[in-house]
Amino acid sequence: MKAKHVGFTLVELLVVIAIIGILVALLLPAIQAARESARRSQCVNSLKQLGVAMQNYHDTNSHLPPGSFSCCWGTWQMFVLPFLEEQELADLYQLSPKTIPIYLPNYRYDVNDASKNPPVRNLDVCQNRVAALTCPSDVPQVRANGIAQHNYVANYGNTNHIGWPIGAVKYLGAPFVGDDQQDPVYPEIAVKFREIADGLSKTLLASETVQGQAGDARALTWWGWGSAFETFDPPNTNAVDIIQGNPKDCQPIEPNPPCTPMTAGIGLMRAAARSRHPGGVNVAMCDASVHFVVDDVDLATWRAAGTIKGEEVYDELTP
Repeated sequence: MKAKHVGFTLVELLVVIAIIGILVALLLPAIQAARESARRSQCVNSLKQLGVAMQNYHDTNSHLPPGSFSCCWGTWQMFVLPFLEEQELADLYQLSPKTIPIYLPNYRYDVNDASKNPPVRNLDVCQNRVAALTCPSDVPQVRANGIAQHNYVANYGNTNHIGWPIGAVKYLGAPFVGDDQQDPVYPEIAVKFREIADGLSKTLLASETVQGQAGDARALTWWGWGSAFETFDPPNTNAVDIIQGNPKDCQPIEPNPPCTPMTAGIGLMRAAARSRHPGGVNVAMCDASVHFVVDDVDLATWRAAGTIKGEEVYDELTP
């Protein structure tokens, strides 16, 4: 009498493998969506933390931090460090003394100079990644000199980094201002809440951006012209960002967004709000509330939210 063998036939095994493959294909998008939802929630929390830090800075100093001192002598990010539990880094960073010339090369963000008293260790500071300023949906980037890029940028208004008009679009003020060595004396470029006539809950404070890869300078927020966004273009637009600096700082190859180097005839530097989240960007308002703004937001509404004294009336920034 022959023994009876118990087991799977090849056909049965192939059927089981096919069923498992189908289940994985069905579940994988749901798992990825759940992970992205968690990352977006963490990003919202980080923006909320930044909004509260800006509020606390204003309570302490009676104004918001300066936007940036030209390209290379400090941005709002250096000023807000103590309010993000980064007091040690803030103590190490040395701003250029209030003298003429205003911007001394030894005090750039990317310089260490032990000969100064106190010693300049700005490069050491900028080589640190601030967790509260990094979105987990993006891939952390580091420059060739070790400087870390981040994901949150300040609102410089509705035109460009210097606040000059673009065609028929007039500059109507912003919570943060970028100085480009236009002032004959040390600039005072800090904005007070009482100057935000449009209302704190109606005015953008900060947005997400994406960390530029392969040497792209976007999200280089220690650098003046990488620390800002404008509302001239809608979020995640296909329009180019105009990048000031070395032409190599613009790398428009995906996954980087479109860009062009700033040259004669192109116009002044500007950057759109951007994120790695599908469909839109997270933003913080001047009252520290956080919202998700869709890519196809009404452009007039978006621009209105980017100004502080336009007296524009809009109902809702988010659906």
